[in-house]
Amino acid sequence: MEVFVLYAGLVVLHSAWAMADARRFAHRRDAIPWRVHVNGIRGKSTVTRYLAAVFRAAGWHAFGKTTGSAARVLMPTGLDTVVGRRGYPDVGEQVHLLRSFARQGAEAVVIECMAVNPVYARWLEERVMRSHVGVITNVRLDHTDYLGETLEAIATALALTIPRDGVVITAEHRPPLLAILQRHAERRGSRLIHARGDTVPTADLRGFSHFAIEDNVAIGYAMAEVLGLPRPEALAAMQAAPADPGAMQLLSLHWRSRPLVWANLFAVNDRESFVDLSRRLTALHPGHRRIVILNNRLDRPTRVELFSELAVELAMDDIVSFGDYEEAVNQCCRRHGRGVINLGNTSPHRDSAADILLDAVLSGAPPGEPVLLIGTVNIHTPQAEALLELFDRLAGE
Repeated sequence: MEVFVLYAGLVVLHSAWAMADARRFAHRRDAIPWRVHVNGIRGKSTVTRYLAAVFRAAGWHAFGKTTGSAARVLMPTGLDTVVGRRGYPDVGEQVHLLRSFARQGAEAVVIECMAVNPVYARWLEERVMRSHVGVITNVRLDHTDYLGETLEAIATALALTIPRDGVVITAEHRPPLLAILQRHAERRGSRLIHARGDTVPTADLRGFSHFAIEDNVAIGYAMAEVLGLPRPEALAAMQAAPADPGAMQLLSLHWRSRPLVWANLFAVNDRESFVDLSRRLTALHPGHRRIVILNNRLDRPTRVELFSELAVELAMDDIVSFGDYEEAVNQCCRRHGRGVINLGNTSPHRDSAADILLDAVLSGAPPGEPVLLIGTVNIHTPQAEALLELFDRLAGE
């Protein structure tokens, strides 16, 4: 009996401590004048960086945080720091960081939603962020195992992070999906702002250190309008913001006397975005041999056939396989009479040095022919990481 009483007492004390801690957290969080929660399928990290820069330009003491495999804390100075993690990412880190930002006198925080699972995403909004501004960058057919099998289902899942009595900004342009977001915004008493990418002049995209997308810049302009910041100042701030490690950057290089343009689309893994960016790149580099690297990971089997089919559909001149599922890639391409340059984990090139790997990637191209090399599907495989290190070294030289 005494043991039970002691246990019950400990439970009561722990519950009381947890409730008090939650109240302290809510008090500190609510003292931050601007809280922005960035969700969507593509472009979240880049948009988070743009919006943090816009807040800084508007004179706010602003912090930001991007997530994913290259999570960063964005400081009011404009510099980045790496998110220190022990083990796998945990949504609880959003709580710890928000506390830290509040202690440092944050006047604005822009935080990328780190949850794919809608249950956790909703918890992050309603229990952690309680945002003034929600952002849904776009709706794409990705993460269907969590978000749903249709674009309408995905839009509904993403809408769970729309704030109550606030503002939601989206660059999604398709009327049926906009209608879903509008309906959820109205239910929460929030105003929806449609950030239209077609209103961003091409000239505005030229001053970025990475391949800028109109829709992402349009979201930055929409936030600037809410803050009363003139567009020219907002554009300068976004252009000056350090590029996200996952942002697409075009590197113009020379390899063994061959002109080579490298487009890192490893983080682009939905059909719509990949097709759009590939067509843009092809139009920008006419006369280049088009080579695509399909970088497949063992834990992402659903993307294998989709991107193999896309490589054929987009009439890539050479198709290269990195990572896993090489036989599945070969089977898919063989159905269309296409061959594959196999350099992945079941090939002799599994652990090849980067220079040997790049020579093999370009083995189908005649000497001196300019090449547009596109990497896609996933980020981390031994071959992809070796190639990225080589390109970083070449760019530095």
